[in-house]
Amino acid sequence: MPLSSNAKTAQHLMHLIVTRNANVPNFALFLGSGASVTSGVRTAEDMIEEWRRLLFKRSSSTIPYDTWLTAQSWSHSDDEYSLLFEEIYDQPPQRRAYIEEVVKDGHPSWGYVYLTNFLANRIFDVVFTTNFDDLLNEACYLYSDGLRPIVAAHDSAIQGIRVTSGRPKLIKLHGDFLYDNIKNTLAELETLEANTKKKLGQFAQEYGLIVLGYSGRDRSVMDTLELLLRDEDNYRQGVYWCQRRGAEVSGRLESLLRKDRVYLVEIDGFDEFAADLHAEADLSLPRPISRPFDMARDRARLFVDVRPQLKEHSIIGKDIRRLLMGLNTHRPVLPLSVEAATLAAKGEVEKALIVWDQAYEEDPHDIGIAGSYAEALLAAGKHEKLAQFVPDSPLSDGQKIYLLLRAEENELVVDLASEVLNMTSKSHSDASLDKAYIRINRAIALKRLDRIEEMERDLETLDQDGSTADIDLRAGVAALRGNKEEMFIAIEQALGKSLSSHQLVEFPVFEDYKDDPEFRRLIERAMLE
Repeated sequence: MPLSSNAKTAQHLMHLIVTRNANVPNFALFLGSGASVTSGVRTAEDMIEEWRRLLFKRSSSTIPYDTWLTAQSWSHSDDEYSLLFEEIYDQPPQRRAYIEEVVKDGHPSWGYVYLTNFLANRIFDVVFTTNFDDLLNEACYLYSDGLRPIVAAHDSAIQGIRVTSGRPKLIKLHGDFLYDNIKNTLAELETLEANTKKKLGQFAQEYGLIVLGYSGRDRSVMDTLELLLRDEDNYRQGVYWCQRRGAEVSGRLESLLRKDRVYLVEIDGFDEFAADLHAEADLSLPRPISRPFDMARDRARLFVDVRPQLKEHSIIGKDIRRLLMGLNTHRPVLPLSVEAATLAAKGEVEKALIVWDQAYEEDPHDIGIAGSYAEALLAAGKHEKLAQFVPDSPLSDGQKIYLLLRAEENELVVDLASEVLNMTSKSHSDASLDKAYIRINRAIALKRLDRIEEMERDLETLDQDGSTADIDLRAGVAALRGNKEEMFIAIEQALGKSLSSHQLVEFPVFEDYKDDPEFRRLIERAMLE
């Protein structure tokens, strides 16, 4: 672990960021996969866990999962991601297809709203990233008034980027999933390409560096940073490594933190840090967010203010007139999902449910709308309606079962969970975390139904397949068995990492302890921290 002298607070860092001369940024940003979690993109840690369990299943080992995992030479090494990726996917096209599947459902969340505004206001003007997704570029299109960054995803393209360019610059160190140049394996991640390394050096002479959502396990990046830090003219503003509170420090990061000018900053998460920095910088929300209809009108003007000869064209002229009539006679109409959320925020629950129903009928394949509608039904106590809606909805099996469990539709939970667990055509291994959480949710329902022997069989399965190596599941299994001491030990280990005070209150697995004084004190302490 780093020395305490290397630790800085988030507030300290935010002050350094916003204190600028002549509107010139002090720092470049470096984003890792942790910045994309709330945008629906899986982290490297999520993928590693999936691959571990897939290899465990292939091994046909009879020993417990956690014992097997400890015996693997690659287990918890800094190179584990690249070694496992190459072990499971032999060729670059296979790896590219996997990454494309991982990022396809991503949609830029609130952290990217704020980040786009930072770029627009020159809080930052250059972003390096190891991510393959296109979330930042997409966010600039969705959440800004015409902000268009220069995006370099190839080594040859990076060479042409000028440090002094006024446009925001996005440099993708490992390529883009849209191309065949993505880097994943140990050999591919051994070194950065020449132009990329040179460009990092040029920016190091002008900026400090702030790292968000990146574990530091990539040798090519870490070796380059270590080399650059040997020169006192590089990163004169310092390197500030932001890491989620309580997260494990990788071996390569621990080594880097021994360098001068490198500091560790604990944060609650990418989105939370971005929100706090946005407030510290006293920025207003970008106009596409705060005044979306004004933006729509402005865009409409672009199609109306055209050259006379184009207006005289029969089709163009007709379309322009139709557009103008629409702007003059129709008030802006909110999407039904936004209207429902607005009504719910005002406390008009029954009206919101009607509109959610209409929104879902309009687009029955939208998982976001389906999830919000189900949550609204649950909050309103419409459990019978929820039980009718959830089974045929587009939600995942895990979401369906968890929603029904929270609604105390226990028989339905047992039936649906049993159907899922008995399926043999699932793409994930039988030991996957998805199935493990479905199994423990079935165990909760079985306990409520006083079917204790069946519950215990599920808990034994979780023990035997290694699922309780997951600290949250270990806490849940202990809770269901009434082993309070073991439950508290697991919760203490998980708090601030994978478990929050809100989840302690909400998760049904802890429902028997809600009135327990020791459990309540634990929740109160977690809230303060």
